[in-house]
Amino acid sequence: MAKMKENNSFYLFRWEFIIGLAILVATVWICFAVIDVELAVYSFFQLDAKTLFLITILGGSSWLLRGLRIWLVLEDLTLGQAIGMSFLHNSANNLAPMRIGELAFPALAKWLSQVKFSVSLTHLIWIRFLDFISLIGISLCIIAFLHAQIILLIALAVLLLLTPNLIHFFVPKTISLRLPDILNTARKQLIFETTNIRRLYKIWLLTVNAWLSKLIAMGIMLFTLSDEGLSIVTAIILGAELSSISPVHGFAGAGSYEAGGVFGAALLGVTVTESLTLTVQLHLYVLSLTVVFGILGYFLLLKRTFNG
Repeated sequence: MAKMKENNSFYLFRWEFIIGLAILVATVWICFAVIDVELAVYSFFQLDAKTLFLITILGGSSWLLRGLRIWLVLEDLTLGQAIGMSFLHNSANNLAPMRIGELAFPALAKWLSQVKFSVSLTHLIWIRFLDFISLIGISLCIIAFLHAQIILLIALAVLLLLTPNLIHFFVPKTISLRLPDILNTARKQLIFETTNIRRLYKIWLLTVNAWLSKLIAMGIMLFTLSDEGLSIVTAIILGAELSSISPVHGFAGAGSYEAGGVFGAALLGVTVTESLTLTVQLHLYVLSLTVVFGILGYFLLLKRTFNG
């Protein structure tokens, strides 16, 4: 029975890698057919030193803030282990197809701190939930700002700030709902996460600031590379980043990221050629940081590797 389960897992992963490779090949083919990829890449690598320094610092801050978040969530880890784990997990998630890279989180948690798979999986769901609602909240605030809806912007900003209080209030209320044992165990863990409001606020603020640092860096980069206005740049960035929610993407996030950026810009009437060029450059930025911080994460955990 166990052997059959292992075989099923093998076939599932094999098909996910095949689909991921197919999406990557299709995305590259479409990009070369629609835009001048060589010019897009050349323009990206010709960014001036000041802009490059600024977006590197902001992008690096986003990665570091995520590492600090892991340090708060998995309290048994040292600061170096938490940051290294976060770097490797996010690198794997950005590079592996079909969200397979998310499995790096429970694998690393087990290796570093003997955390059970079910526990670390709940931790992962928790931080991804915080990522989702913070990105949605920030996106709504930006849209309200672009449309000069000041009252709505203030209301959304206050709601974003008070989100931990809402989570602290509503999540424990789910205890009355009847769930299967496995889900009930996960719920108890999530309720525990919400009981300490000060800790919850720290994790929430790290999450929001991580996203803000990343989005600001992307905005600065696209403003430098194009003559587009704030609305179009924002639409491309939010479209591309919100696409990360999708479980269907190729290696290195290919396909969904480009489709998200193009779709966001299309809502404002931007041509596919122009929006795809900027999205490809945006993707290059994300992948450049991924490689750098993936290597840093490996070196941070190198001592643990040698010590077994």
